[in-house]
Amino acid sequence: MILTIKQARLIKGFTQNEMAQKLNVHVQTYRNMENHPDEVTVGNAKKICDLLEISYDQIFFNVDSTLSRVESGVTLEM
Repeated sequence: MILTIKQARLIKGFTQNEMAQKLNVHVQTYRNMENHPDEVTVGNAKKICDLLEISYDQIFFNVDSTLSRVESGVTLEM
């Protein structure tokens, strides 16, 4: 499933304020992350994925990571 940060956050039931607190950033900074995911630092991207229990690929590369690995014939062990 391909998701935006906002969609994943809503599925988990978090508010923007809650996410900002969990990431230890100002709420406006978090809003910028949702609106401009291509500008999120690697560290914050990892934290977001961990909090939302979703893969990095699904949000930041906008692909279904399982499907893309199967189609490419690449097997990754995580």
